[in-house]
Amino acid sequence: LKLHARALLSWPAVDPPRGKGSLGGMSKKPPAMSPPPAWVMEAFSKLPGPLQQSAQVVLMKFIKDQYLPALAMIPVAWLLVYVPHFVKVGFMMKRRGVNEYNNLTPRTEDPESYGEHSGIIKRALACHLNGFESFAPFTAAVLLCKLNRAKPMEVAKHSLRYIVFRVLFIIFYLAGRNKTVALLRSVAWADGMHSTMMLYRTAL
Repeated sequence: LKLHARALLSWPAVDPPRGKGSLGGMSKKPPAMSPPPAWVMEAFSKLPGPLQQSAQVVLMKFIKDQYLPALAMIPVAWLLVYVPHFVKVGFMMKRRGVNEYNNLTPRTEDPESYGEHSGIIKRALACHLNGFESFAPFTAAVLLCKLNRAKPMEVAKHSLRYIVFRVLFIIFYLAGRNKTVALLRSVAWADGMHSTMMLYRTAL
């Protein structure tokens, strides 16, 4: 069935059943479900048929659960953790070749033994480890926001902001050959941490 934009624009704002989502056994009233903005529906109506059907599924899921955009950032954040790791492996293979890559005990490899590539390998390893340190608090914060029924758009905003600054952090870390780039890396890290803290603040 083809979904018409006018039908979605007339979507009623209803309150889902209350639950025991908040801390201490207290329940918050869930945010009311509201129709998408008019500009979204206008863009939706201009999509070709097959693409409109795919977008319809996503749109209906969003209407039913407005935390979906923030929750979608969790697997994105997880994937970002491994970007530096694959960069590290790529430079190791570039230096010694695929056949000589130590896949038996790769964590015992000394970055200094890779000559001119030792710097990027060490930075990639450190960036990879930092990704794990950052991922866990971010994921917990997003889930806490959903559990405590925080404002969905605020949660989505801070989650997207976190992802943007983690991408910048990875870029600056891998390219950090001087103090200026290293400073930009630190700023990106701090902004990512601030986004996580804002998620906790929104949730609590």
